[in-house]
Amino acid sequence: MVEFSLPRGLRDIPPEEAIAAEAVRAAFLDTCNLFDYKLMEPSTLELIETLEAKSGPPIRNEIYYFKDKSGRDLGLRFDLTVGITRFVTARRDLSPPVRLGCYSSMWRYEEPQYGRYRWFYQWDAELFGPSNAEADAEIIEFSASLFNKLGTRPLISIGSRRIIESFIRKKLGIEDEKKILGTLRAVDKISKKSLDGIAKEYSEIISADDLRAVAEFAKTKGDADRFSNELRNYGIDANPLLEILDSVKARGVENAEINLSIVRGIDYYTDMVFEAFDLDNLNLGSLCGGGRYDSLPSIYGRPDLGATGVAGGVERALLAYKLSRPGEKKVFVAPVGKNPNLIRTAASIAANLRRAGIPAQSEVIEKSLRKILEAQSDVGTKAVIIVGERELSEGSVKIKWMESGEEKTVSLDKLENELASKL
Repeated sequence: MVEFSLPRGLRDIPPEEAIAAEAVRAAFLDTCNLFDYKLMEPSTLELIETLEAKSGPPIRNEIYYFKDKSGRDLGLRFDLTVGITRFVTARRDLSPPVRLGCYSSMWRYEEPQYGRYRWFYQWDAELFGPSNAEADAEIIEFSASLFNKLGTRPLISIGSRRIIESFIRKKLGIEDEKKILGTLRAVDKISKKSLDGIAKEYSEIISADDLRAVAEFAKTKGDADRFSNELRNYGIDANPLLEILDSVKARGVENAEINLSIVRGIDYYTDMVFEAFDLDNLNLGSLCGGGRYDSLPSIYGRPDLGATGVAGGVERALLAYKLSRPGEKKVFVAPVGKNPNLIRTAASIAANLRRAGIPAQSEVIEKSLRKILEAQSDVGTKAVIIVGERELSEGSVKIKWMESGEEKTVSLDKLENELASKL
């Protein structure tokens, strides 16, 4: 017998995970509504040159791409930012600021690891038009609001590509653009690898002494006063980043800090970058990341448009958040015995409950009441409605609340109100 399996790094999404992911989606859609971010979805397929515009030809090593029947080089989207930016830059009828959100799936051909797959879902919010502190602060506030809805305490760490690059130029004397990019990539790995290992890997780009110097500088973090004083000693203007932090705090975002070790997106972020972490589970890693990327609209022919945004992986969010069980509000209608009339009546009661907006199901396979109760307990059903011969003859049913074990007989005409009062 042939066994069919999925390619490595791909997976099916089981019902329990799909339901939990819908809770993330619902929170994201609610946040978009609160901030007035209009929903859209960019094309799943893009021309390969469109995808390469963000990260260059090496991106082919990280994505799925192929030739179609017409011989065109196409690729599956690896993020949402590229497609959304392409869309906005082509729509000159849109009046800035343009706020867009998307929740969808994408594909990356990279090594699978904990919480990371080759097919995955992301939520994404982008703001096009202004290049200022208020736009960046709004994106950070959007992220914090979403996490708060999901019941976690986010730590927002804000860095600056411009400030790190200023240090590399002014203090290390490195002016070659390729070496600057290489040094930034080295800095991005400081939290993931040993300094000696990074020094060996980038020995042709930066000396070990210079790497130690920039690594020490990247440790700069904390509140505005400490940060401003430390950067003043280096002769670097910290005001643009401090303005963002001031706006973030004025918006009521808690646990926001400056952290220059946050670099990310070397090839396309232009200034502010940030990541969010779960304060109760810092070892989980970054839950989302974003920042300013004014260069991308320019590549697509719109140098007049600034751009800032954020994206977060849904799978990583599911590892961080304890969401409600799928059966939290569900009820089950159980006929007692094999009488076809009881089975049909149970189905009718379940249908009436659904019309009233109460999630309900009834038995379609003959089972004993004991087995029904065991099965519904396992899936977290809130209440089982027991339909028996005697109760039905009296126009009533019995409600068994699964968590407490409490039982109560109620008339059929009061069943909906009784359930609604406790669900």
